[in-house]
Amino acid sequence: MQRMEKQPKRRNLALRIAALVLMVGALAGLFSQSVFAQNSYVITDGDNVTVHQSYSTDPDVVLNEVGIKLSEEDTYTTSYNDGVSRIDIQRMQLVTVDCRGEQRIVGTYGETVQQLLDRMGIVVGDKDTVSCAMDLQTYDGMQVEIIYTEVKYEQTETVIPFEVKYFEDPELEAGKELVLVEGKNGLVHSRQRVVYENGKEVSRDTVSQKTVAEMVTRLVIRAPQGVLRAQPDEPEYVVNYSEPETEPETEPETESEIPTEPRETSKGQDQIADNTITTAGGTTYTYSDKLSVTCTAYSCEGYTGITATGTVARVGAVAVDPRYIPLGTKMYIVSNDGQYVYGYCVAEDTGGSI
Repeated sequence: MQRMEKQPKRRNLALRIAALVLMVGALAGLFSQSVFAQNSYVITDGDNVTVHQSYSTDPDVVLNEVGIKLSEEDTYTTSYNDGVSRIDIQRMQLVTVDCRGEQRIVGTYGETVQQLLDRMGIVVGDKDTVSCAMDLQTYDGMQVEIIYTEVKYEQTETVIPFEVKYFEDPELEAGKELVLVEGKNGLVHSRQRVVYENGKEVSRDTVSQKTVAEMVTRLVIRAPQGVLRAQPDEPEYVVNYSEPETEPETEPETESEIPTEPRETSKGQDQIADNTITTAGGTTYTYSDKLSVTCTAYSCEGYTGITATGTVARVGAVAVDPRYIPLGTKMYIVSNDGQYVYGYCVAEDTGGSI
């Protein structure tokens, strides 16, 4: 009886061992299938979409297999649907926000302008203008400007300088003026509409204006003003003038007192002989007559003088009595003893002390 009871126990043990072996084998097979099965991935990186098959379930390994590099600021999200794993990469975007003249650079991973401004705590008011649509998606390098516009009305006064009108009177002494009416500046009052953007003026328009004081023109009488003419070039030296119709009050010195023999002047180079003058440069002029007179020098330093013929008073422009020496006569002046040489000159001026 006892031997018959022990046989079933041995059979049961053998069956259990066999079942355990079969179970371990099945599990090993399932594990082997999971390790060597490929996974499908859809990787989105901005506008670039990549489909990839990988035996790995680690997103970092999958991205490395595809060759996609991420910076420290970049990130990604994963999702699984219908047997496909998705990896959505979010790159760091740098957006410049200029809020009413104050500029800030903000990092974002993609959001609307409205969401960005809300995150920054910026409230757009009625007088603000945003440079782009509020529902526009941000992108790297984007610039968003918020302009605060303000309109003011300002009062201004403009001074109108008075004009001057001259009237010429030949009886008036040269250099003298007679003021008939004193000039007076005008004054205009204006109301202007001024537009400011971020505190800077961008436009100004006159809304209304009123003349507070009329401008008064200054009226002045003065002596006739000479016309400034071009200075004459040095011509070939020939003196031609007609004899005066009336004799001068003082008889000139006789020709015998004027040297006629060739001689050196005080300059040591110019040579004067009968009817010829040879300059230091070798130029020879001829002259038609000689006249001995008394000369008086005058100067106008610090003052731009105008001669009777309208040229600028200068060395080489001499004053004469036109009754005896016509204006425009070309001359060469030297003292009788040759110690002083004035040289070439033109009769261009007159005066009371001639």
